[in-house]
Amino acid sequence: MLRWLVLYFSIFTLVGCISPRVEKDKSEGWSLAPLLAEQPRQMNQHLRIVYQNNVYEVIAATLLSSENMRVSLLSPEGMSLLDIAYDGNEISTHHYMRRAASLPPEKLLADIQFVYWPVTQLQKQLPVGWKLQESVIEGNYIRQLFHNGEISTEARYSTNDIWEAQVELEHKRIGYRLSIRNF
Repeated sequence: MLRWLVLYFSIFTLVGCISPRVEKDKSEGWSLAPLLAEQPRQMNQHLRIVYQNNVYEVIAATLLSSENMRVSLLSPEGMSLLDIAYDGNEISTHHYMRRAASLPPEKLLADIQFVYWPVTQLQKQLPVGWKLQESVIEGNYIRQLFHNGEISTEARYSTNDIWEAQVELEHKRIGYRLSIRNF
């Protein structure tokens, strides 16, 4: 189980494409968006990651509020793997396995924000050359992130209610897919 977590986060450390945020060159990236101003939301989800013909699965328990953003990752058997907290300024983590200490939690938080935050709030964070739009195509709600006119990331929702929808997120440049199933 830890093997997939290390692979999942290593992919984005090396490639830097989970979001347009690039650690080495701050001018090309943006910081995480501010916290949600809406009512607190609690979600329990099954995450399925597909990358380079490998499939990895984990359970995520997420709490989103105006005070913080918390994500706990568990193995399918219920073993604690990683806790992440974001207070709007700083990210703190607690790793339950020593090898998980190198995982960049900001990448997972960026995906969660891309999927659930209001588009208008995310657009304020975009650097020059990036564009975020939402639309309904063939009856499906879709969010697309463009870099210099080319689709970088796309999220497809099973319903127009993003909080209840099953979500398919794809980072097209690296062939990474994240499926989010609520339960």
